[in-house]
Amino acid sequence: MKEVLRPFKMNPKYPPLRQLQHDALHTTLATLCGSGVEILLCRLWATGMLPMQETLAEAPLWTLLWAATIVHWRIPHFYLMHRGMHPWRTTRVPDFGKFLYRHVHAQHHKSYLPTAFSGTNMHPVEATLYYLMPSLFMAYLCRLHPAVALGCIFDCAVGAWLGHDGFRWPGAGDFFHQLHHEHFDCNYGAQHIPIDKWLGTYCGSKADLKKVWGTSSSVGREGNMECTQVWDCK
Repeated sequence: MKEVLRPFKMNPKYPPLRQLQHDALHTTLATLCGSGVEILLCRLWATGMLPMQETLAEAPLWTLLWAATIVHWRIPHFYLMHRGMHPWRTTRVPDFGKFLYRHVHAQHHKSYLPTAFSGTNMHPVEATLYYLMPSLFMAYLCRLHPAVALGCIFDCAVGAWLGHDGFRWPGAGDFFHQLHHEHFDCNYGAQHIPIDKWLGTYCGSKADLKKVWGTSSSVGREGNMECTQVWDCK
């Protein structure tokens, strides 16, 4: 079906088979990290170390509110983690983001031509933080029913897979994140929560990189290739 669907692909190129194999393996490993997070949360609830709402009937409207807005409140956590794993491009403090990108997040950007398997093609450190940060923080802060926190883990997985499918149709059409994979230093969050707009890291095209970073030659795909061996370059 790939030739039939090519007109709907945001980047008309298809990834090589070895990228698919690599991404499928590592997205499976990332899912195991997510399962580990679920086990940890269940242990914390069972031992009373993490407060929880014990029944859905205890606060049904409270539960419904947080369950219905998972896809929104998990995005600030994602932006914070994701932005932190790209070079910070500042001299005011040590650039730990550059270190994290080279040794952790660069694995995800090997998928320059993303597919659904690329969504959670993550280093185990990143995968664990991706699933843990919003679920644990909100479970603790809001004393959520376990179903809501576990639903957050599920949404993190499915949201990433849909956001990387690479097709306008029948896929999710996430051109916003497609631009991040093509140009690296922009669009760290998600388009339905405009944090990138608010913090000045939004780009609608490659030309917008200059508006965000000026004329620096160390940004964009070219500026990150030293740390990122993408499949279509081999």
